[in-house]
Amino acid sequence: MTILLLFVNFCKFGLLCFGGGYMLIPLLTAEFVGPGKLLTPERFGNLISISQLTPGPVGINTATFVGYISGNFWGSLAATAGLVFPTLFLAGLAMKFIIRYREHPLMKSILYGARLGAAALVVYAVLIFMQLSVLKRSGESGTFTGVSCSGLLIMVISFLLVKFSKIQTTWVILLSGLLGAILIPLLG
Repeated sequence: MTILLLFVNFCKFGLLCFGGGYMLIPLLTAEFVGPGKLLTPERFGNLISISQLTPGPVGINTATFVGYISGNFWGSLAATAGLVFPTLFLAGLAMKFIIRYREHPLMKSILYGARLGAAALVVYAVLIFMQLSVLKRSGESGTFTGVSCSGLLIMVISFLLVKFSKIQTTWVILLSGLLGAILIPLLG
């Protein structure tokens, strides 16, 4: 993939990524993940995990990594710049309108609809994560063969910690990695 094409693709993603980096996951999956594409599902899952552990937003970290895989330093620069450029430009324009017309019924409806679309993308991202980590796959075909007990257990523990404790999410992710190192060899 050329540097210009990386920039254009990530500009497109930046235009569509309202609500944060998790909205980027379905878009990246469609564009870069699968047979004959840049990333395998397993490598993509690892990429998202690493993006969670490194400082910075998941969208920027993911764009930088995908760009690097595709075009080294210049690819990472093009992908990151492409993701950020439309957001900065459009956010400036949007803020003028939102601030000026925030009480207008049409503006309220637009923002409500955008939140619903963002929620749908987050749910889709959750389903992708579950396919990558909770459901077992067989070999090259990628067909699902069952549920990973260790994956399901780690997911439930992580959810309960985030929901009912005051532990920061960074610690939950680190703990999940540690549990994975312990449980996956034992339970599969």
